[in-house]
Amino acid sequence: MEKWTLRARKEIWFVPSLYALASIILTAIIISIDTVFADSVQNYLPKIFFTNVDLSTTILSSIATAILTMTTISFSTIMVVLTTYSTQFSPRTLQDFMTEKTTLRVLGVFVGSFIYTVSSLLFMKDWLDDQRVLASGVGVILAVICVGYFVFFIHHVARSIQVSKLIERLMKEGLISLKKKKLLYKAEKITFGTLETPEEADYAEKIELSPEATGYVQVIDMEGLATKAKKNGFHIVFSKRIGDFVTERSVIAEVYFTKKTSKELDLTSYIEVGEERTQLQDAEFALQKLAEVALRAISPGINDPNTANNCIRYMSRLLIEFGEVDAEAISYLDDNKEQRVTIPQRTFEEILYTAFYQIRIYGEKDISVVLTMLECLILTAEGSIKEVRDKIKEMYEFLVGSIKEEYFEPLDIKKIEEKKAILDEWLK
Repeated sequence: MEKWTLRARKEIWFVPSLYALASIILTAIIISIDTVFADSVQNYLPKIFFTNVDLSTTILSSIATAILTMTTISFSTIMVVLTTYSTQFSPRTLQDFMTEKTTLRVLGVFVGSFIYTVSSLLFMKDWLDDQRVLASGVGVILAVICVGYFVFFIHHVARSIQVSKLIERLMKEGLISLKKKKLLYKAEKITFGTLETPEEADYAEKIELSPEATGYVQVIDMEGLATKAKKNGFHIVFSKRIGDFVTERSVIAEVYFTKKTSKELDLTSYIEVGEERTQLQDAEFALQKLAEVALRAISPGINDPNTANNCIRYMSRLLIEFGEVDAEAISYLDDNKEQRVTIPQRTFEEILYTAFYQIRIYGEKDISVVLTMLECLILTAEGSIKEVRDKIKEMYEFLVGSIKEEYFEPLDIKKIEEKKAILDEWLK
C-alpha cells in the first residue's frame, strides 16, 4: 500500500487528474439533464439556476476565462514558493510543498472546473434555444468554489513561506513515519533486535538480490515480502537500509532458501528505488531536512542563527521518538512466528551523529547555536529512558569535546557551563 502511496505522491498530475475525471462525469450528468430530463428536473430545482442558451454561453465563457486566470496566478505563485524554498531553506523541501494535499487539491479544483465550463460550452447548441438549461447555474456554483479555494490558497502560500511553519511541518512528517514504526514495534509480527544472518546449516541455497534501478531505497513492502517468503520458503536479509543509495550492481539483500529452488522469483517488485529519498518509511530524512534548513540559516549568505536554533529545538522531538525504536534491525514474522524479512536500520547513536555532525562544524563559532545544541540534548534526555540517556552521553561528550573555548568570551563560557551542568544532572 505504501508503495502505491509513494507513486501517487511522486506524480503531481495524479490528484488533478482525479478532479478532471470527476468534472467530466459531472458534465455528462448536467448535459443529460439539459437534453433529456430538463422538463422533469425543472420542477424540483429553483428556477434561478436555469438560463437560456445565449446567457448560459456568456456566463460559461466568462467563468472559463476567470478560472484560467486564477490557475495561471496559482502556478506563478507556486513557482515563487519553490524558488524561495530552494534558495532560502533547502532543495529537499521542494517536494513537501508540491505534494501537499492543499496544493494538489487547489490545482485539481481549478482544472476540473475549467474542463467542466469548456465541455459545457461545447454542448450549447442552437436546437436548445427554446429550452432553459442548468449548465450555467452549476458553472456559477463552481466559480464561487474556485474563488474560495483561490483565497484559501493565497492564505496557505503566505503561511507556507514562513520558516516556522515549514520547520513544524517537517517535524510532523517525521513523527508520522516514526509513529508508524512504533505501531510496528507493538505488533506481534514485528521484532526489533540485532542484525543476524541464518547459519549455513539452516538453508539449502542462497542468492543475492540487486535492484532494477539506481537511486535511493524508498519503500520496502515487508508484509508482501513476508507472505511471499512463507509461500516459497525463504528468509530475506537486507544489507541496505531504507534511505541508502544503491546502483543496479549493488547487493541490497541476500535470500536464504530452506530448500533448493529452480523457480525465478521477482522480489524487486516489492522494493521501490527512486531518484530521491522520501520520509514515507525513512523518518531520518525528515531529520536531515531540518538539519539542512539549519545549515542554510547559519551560512554567511543568510546569517539567520535564530532559524537554525528553532530547527535544532524541533529536532529534539524527533530524537525522542528515535530513541523509542532504537535497534540494529527490524524483522517481519509470518503467521508461524518465523522470521521472513530482516531490514537493518540506523541505531540511535548514528541518528544522533547524523543530526549534529554538520551543524557542529558550521556553528562552532556561534554561541547561540552551541547553546541550542546542548539544549536539544537536554530536551531529548528529559523525554527519554535511562538506556537512551546513556547513548546521549556519548554524543554529549563528542559535542563538548569539539567546543573551542578560544572562540568565546568568559560570559559565553559561563552560559555553556550552565547548560552542561543541567545536562550532567539528566545523564547521571
